[in-house]
Amino acid sequence: MHLYPTTALVIAALCCTFNSAIAKAPHLAKHGTATQLIVEDKPFLVIGGQVHNSSSGNPEFFDRAVDKLVRLHANTVLAPVTWELLEPIEGTYDFGQLDDMVRTARKHQVKLIVLWFGSWKNGVSQYAPAWVRRDTVRFPRAHDANGRPMSALSTFGQQSRDVDKAAFTAMMSHLRKIDEQENTVIMVQVQNEVGLFESRDHSPEANSAFTSLVPQALLDYLIANKGRLTPHLEALWQQNGRRERGSWAEVFGTTKDSDEIFMAWRYASYIGDIAASGKAAYNLPLYVNAWLAGEGQPGQFPSGGPNHRVIDIWKVAAPAISICAPDIYANNFKEVAASYHRPDNPLFIPETHADVWYKPSPIEMHQAARNVFWAVAHHDAICFAPFGLEGQSVDGPIAKGLKLVSDLSPLILQFQGTGRMEGILQTEAPKAAAQQLEGVKETAGVQSNCDITLGGYVAHVIYSNGSPDDRAYGLIINTAPDEFLIAGDGLAVTFSSVTKRVVGFAEIWEQVYVNGAWVNGRRLNGDQTNQGSAVQIPFWRWDNFDSATGPRVVKVKLFSHD
Repeated sequence: MHLYPTTALVIAALCCTFNSAIAKAPHLAKHGTATQLIVEDKPFLVIGGQVHNSSSGNPEFFDRAVDKLVRLHANTVLAPVTWELLEPIEGTYDFGQLDDMVRTARKHQVKLIVLWFGSWKNGVSQYAPAWVRRDTVRFPRAHDANGRPMSALSTFGQQSRDVDKAAFTAMMSHLRKIDEQENTVIMVQVQNEVGLFESRDHSPEANSAFTSLVPQALLDYLIANKGRLTPHLEALWQQNGRRERGSWAEVFGTTKDSDEIFMAWRYASYIGDIAASGKAAYNLPLYVNAWLAGEGQPGQFPSGGPNHRVIDIWKVAAPAISICAPDIYANNFKEVAASYHRPDNPLFIPETHADVWYKPSPIEMHQAARNVFWAVAHHDAICFAPFGLEGQSVDGPIAKGLKLVSDLSPLILQFQGTGRMEGILQTEAPKAAAQQLEGVKETAGVQSNCDITLGGYVAHVIYSNGSPDDRAYGLIINTAPDEFLIAGDGLAVTFSSVTKRVVGFAEIWEQVYVNGAWVNGRRLNGDQTNQGSAVQIPFWRWDNFDSATGPRVVKVKLFSHD
């Protein structure tokens, strides 16, 4: 097992001389109503995989993990750089882990998103160096409601913030030195699932701050955005009289929900300061990820983290952070995704269930394979990255889903933000699906499960799944006048005209991906289209010769007449 090579040797290997001009660093840009990530001056859709927490801590292991992700059709690896390895001795930085990660990503021709595990990871401070964790005087801990020190660093520890900021800034400076010309690293996550497993910090410093005035910047934001705040924050402020001045308790009350607002300001201010310093060293897009707010009270989930209830607080206190991103391990995927997709906050999913992760029930087994289509088509998502993807099968449902979205990514990026693309995702149980199209010779009267209006037509989607774990999913794009591309599985689609004209199928083509382009495969008709009445995926369940399973792509051309 070899050790990391010296930093000097790695820098010499990575820092090549380029004659061409340096491309603009990865950045976010508007495309219609969508926000997209621009890499090497082109839109980039992150089809990612986040490796397990310890997978990047050893060069050989990380190389095997990245190789597996490539075979699972990921184009980006999300992996941690840990403070304990970067600064094992105070003031002495070892960039070996980062250098190896960049080199490995380049070897496998994928992009890299660095996850900074610094002061906090999952609400505790285990990735801080031992010299930080030993010294509770310089680097104080948060206190619980009984006044006892907890395992998490306190947001009131100014020296904790300063040393974390110095380490993060050093990492960003080094990253610019080795990667500014190649753009292997395209984004950076600052900390991981922060928040306190107590409604708020009860240290003496925190208790004193809680009785002080709410910062004017936050009050100004509340006043300017009255009626447009997140429902949770709006209600909390309203029930306390919409005060425009006062202490935290006076403005937000004395409940645990009020404590969460206070802690969100503290975490966002601490992390925002670190992020701003790192961004000044290397201007890459930065984001934070959220442990979702559950049904319990703050403290049962990490209080103060960037969950959907307090995104507004983070937007005010941490302007250097571009995105608050949900880690979606809940089964209400549509609801969570919608709560994070805002004009000032594009949807970015850095963690979610892989295919059969902990198998809560048969109907959840393939959720990642389905959810990716909804995320990128309905919500114009920048990133979809299942966690622990290296543990999945290279021929399983998630691999097929990621491959198809990857192959479709140029079209997806072209039509994000245009109003000409929509996602399809069945969330109700299959037994509640409408009448199935199979065997129906006339489509009139067949009840659709969802209607999508695009390009002057209404696409009537019928969920035609046949087993409990095969819920329908996919996307539809109005690629040209009277032309649609439909991708997915377990569905049938008929069309009507918004002007009530009679609609027919002029052409239905299977699409095949060959040498980087979509080309016509079989011309579909007869049994494969229910006698020319609908697009069906799969084409026909009794076509045993074509036994391949998984999502497919179809192109249709329509005509209409009076």
